[in-house]
Amino acid sequence: MGSRIRFTEARQVFEAYPELAETVGEPNGDIAPEEYALELQDGDEPLQALAYFAHVLPKRESVWWGMNCVAGLDADRSEDDRQVLALSETWVREGDEEARAAVHAAAEAARSDSASVWIGFAAGWSGGSLSPNPEHRVEMPDDLTAKAVNTAVLIALGTLHPSARDEALKSCLSAGLSFAGGGTMPVVSVKTAAPAMS
Repeated sequence: MGSRIRFTEARQVFEAYPELAETVGEPNGDIAPEEYALELQDGDEPLQALAYFAHVLPKRESVWWGMNCVAGLDADRSEDDRQVLALSETWVREGDEEARAAVHAAAEAARSDSASVWIGFAAGWSGGSLSPNPEHRVEMPDDLTAKAVNTAVLIALGTLHPSARDEALKSCLSAGLSFAGGGTMPVVSVKTAAPAMS
C-alpha cells in the first residue's frame, strides 16, 4: 500500500490547519511531512511532533494511530475506557455514521478525561454536529479529531514515569510513521513503562 499521508509538503498541513501554527512551529523550507515530524521530535519541544503528526493523517488513520499509542502506553483502563476503545476501533474499521455516533455517545457517557475517552471523542468529532439540536446543525471543525488524538496521546504519555516519556514519544511517532508509509501499525510499547508517581 502507498503512503497514507495526505500532504506532500509539511507546510501544506499548516495551510489546511492554520491554528496548528499556534502550538507547532512551521517549517522553514520545503520538507516532507514525515521528515518534519522527525525534525520536531529531535527539536527543543518534541511534543510538537505528536500534535503535528495527528494532523498529517486522514481522520480514521489518525484515530487508529492514537488508539494504538494509548493502548500501548496506558495499561490502567477502566471498563468505560475498554468500551470506548472497542467502539473507536469499530468506527475506524467501518467508518459509518452509526459507529461514529455510538463512540461519541460512549465517550460522553464515560465522564472521564482518560486517554481512551479522548480517543472516543476524536472518533466522535470526525463528523456530525456540534449542536445537540438536530434543527440547528453546526458542522464539526475539521481539526477537532486531530486535536483530540493529540490530547489522548499526551494523557497516555503523562501516565508514564518521566524517565520513560521520551522513549514512549519516539515509539508512538515511529509506529505512526511506519503506518503512514503504508505498513501495518507496529505495536507501541516502552521497556521502562513504570507508571508516573501520584
